[in-house]
Amino acid sequence: MISIYDLLALGALALAVCLPFAATAIQLMRWLWFITGENETRGQRPRFTGLVLAMFFSSLAATELLFVEPFLTLSHLNPVPPQHREEFMVAMLALALAGWIWGGSIRNRVQDAIRRRRQSGG
Repeated sequence: MISIYDLLALGALALAVCLPFAATAIQLMRWLWFITGENETRGQRPRFTGLVLAMFFSSLAATELLFVEPFLTLSHLNPVPPQHREEFMVAMLALALAGWIWGGSIRNRVQDAIRRRRQSGG
């Protein structure tokens, strides 16, 4: 029988994987409204940087628990030794959370670096 801790861990992982995908779907709907809506009601353009980072890292974390394609193939391609896969999963979930939190500032820094490089002519 599965312990309550295993069920809680599985539920947390499912939430960590499904939440970025659901938030991205919502942002896509907002983006469609931004493109097609009236100027007065459409608001600001939605940002996707943090959500895409969170989806990427949470999907990498899910490769160890979901045995369906494409997660199964990604699990076989994972270079992390099997005895360290739990730590890998926790690290990927931490990176997903950090990417979601700081995704906007990462995007701003990259854009600023590209602008400076273009202005300096390099």
